[in-house]
Amino acid sequence: MEVAMTRSSATAARATLGDRLMRPLWILGALACLFPVAWMFLGSVKKTNQELYDHPFSLPQSWAWENYAQAVREGRMGDYLVNSLLVVALSVVGTVVLGAWSGYALGKRDFPWRATWLGVIFLGSILPVQATLFPLIRILQTLGLHDSLWALILAYIAQSLPPAIWLLAAYFQSIPRDLEEAARIDGASAWRFYTSILFPIAKPAIATVVVITCLNTWNEFLLAMLLVLDPMKKTLPAGMIAFEAAHSTFYPALLAGLTLISVPTLMVYALFNRQVMRGMVAGAVKS
Repeated sequence: MEVAMTRSSATAARATLGDRLMRPLWILGALACLFPVAWMFLGSVKKTNQELYDHPFSLPQSWAWENYAQAVREGRMGDYLVNSLLVVALSVVGTVVLGAWSGYALGKRDFPWRATWLGVIFLGSILPVQATLFPLIRILQTLGLHDSLWALILAYIAQSLPPAIWLLAAYFQSIPRDLEEAARIDGASAWRFYTSILFPIAKPAIATVVVITCLNTWNEFLLAMLLVLDPMKKTLPAGMIAFEAAHSTFYPALLAGLTLISVPTLMVYALFNRQVMRGMVAGAVKS
């Protein structure tokens, strides 16, 4: 007994020492990630390019908040923001609904070629988007959806579904089969089982899918440039190109626009990072 207690105490001491040694490295890593964001913000509130060149890492001599007003007014960021919010919201809804249904079927149902379908979906998650651009544009043109927000929404849903299905399938595999059988005995319909039982149980995994889809679609640039040509239908990343072309010589205003685009993604991850980590490991332990 004493030997076991001694060994456990030594193991705990080594773990504590390891945590203490790693903590400064984690802090340095976090500071390295935050430094570009801080530099971008400080540069966005400086008066002139010369001040940005002479004192790139110092506080501004006077805080030029008018750079943000200029970015919103001349960069038409209000219109681009509405487009981005609409595209992100519908993409998230489509990805969660289709991903949950498909993930449950692949995670809990036994049917022929199940492993093959999982392999096909895995290939979809590793296939680069550049490899699908030509057929994607042709399909959207045939459907009459090219140069519309629906082109982006459908493309983002298709791009986000493979990892979402894999994540949700792994999570649903950890749910006991007795749960569905009990719901059937109680007379619950398939729709009620999904909405009242399955979705609430899968909140950690669904939250992870929501956050990852939001971050990926909010920051996506290539498809937003190629699938939408109308300037009034551009999303924020694509719309910033026109603003950059008009203000490429005045960097504080350009940095102000980039800061406004970056804030929502930073806030989403800061608020939901625990849910993301919980959902990523949710299916690791089988019940």
